[in-house]
Amino acid sequence: MKSLFHNNLAGVFLIAAILTPFCAFSQISLDLKIDKQRYLRYEPIAVSLTVTNFSGNTLEFGGKTPDTQGRIDFQITSASGRNPKLMNKLSNPANGLTLAPGESRTLQIYLNQYYDMQREDSYSVTAFLNHGRLPRTHTSKQIRVEVQDGLPILSKSIGLPTERKKGLIKAIQISLLRFADTDEDIYAMRAEDDVNVYSVFRLGSFIDGEKPQMELDDNSLIHVLLQIRPRLYVYYIFGFEERNLRMRQKRFYVSADGAPPSLNKDSGYLRVVHGAIAREGIDYYEPKEEKAKTEEEVKSR
Repeated sequence: MKSLFHNNLAGVFLIAAILTPFCAFSQISLDLKIDKQRYLRYEPIAVSLTVTNFSGNTLEFGGKTPDTQGRIDFQITSASGRNPKLMNKLSNPANGLTLAPGESRTLQIYLNQYYDMQREDSYSVTAFLNHGRLPRTHTSKQIRVEVQDGLPILSKSIGLPTERKKGLIKAIQISLLRFADTDEDIYAMRAEDDVNVYSVFRLGSFIDGEKPQMELDDNSLIHVLLQIRPRLYVYYIFGFEERNLRMRQKRFYVSADGAPPSLNKDSGYLRVVHGAIAREGIDYYEPKEEKAKTEEEVKSR
């Protein structure tokens, strides 16, 4: 036991000796984290990068003079060897950032706004920071993320007027997908045409139950009804605002009469039949962050 303690103590001193020069000259700390481990193709890949300034000086980024020129870049490698390309070499997530001495700022960055990460693959991501007033590059720890596609379940085509040619109606495909997330399979929805992907939404847990329903009404609104638990259903309404698909409504339902809730248009408009509004806290529980996200999405329409 005594010998083991002596060896461990020697190891501590050795590690301290190795790390001391690094800590002494580390003027910036970069803490890179990712929201999810697996993303659906074309879904925004969100990372948070916390930048802390230990330099003792105020640092400005994105300026035109050497003292205010600083950049944040990423090194992204893929398991397939086909590393994603930077889509715009002039883009800089640090533009406009100012850090006082000792200050920390957390940046929300969508990686696939800067890098082509649309193919199915596994990626390793490292953040780098350079600044004209700092003598060396600062680096974050590496994170990993997977991008996978979903399995199509249903699809509908919706026509929207184009912005370039008056009178021309462009067909946009709305696809309901089954996506294998890390913990469970989920439903997702994607709006796209041959050139663009307009929106991607995660909708709820996939279960082997009632078949999902997706219908379009006379106002080009998209109605989706899904069974996500043995006794619980979720009902969405989506609509386009120019080229953006937005959530208009999200409600939870349970059966009102023993029959499964379903979409029906017999009355001339789409509505849920055989369904009663579910009671929050009794029939279902929605995490606060998910509820806030839904409310923000509906409010922004």
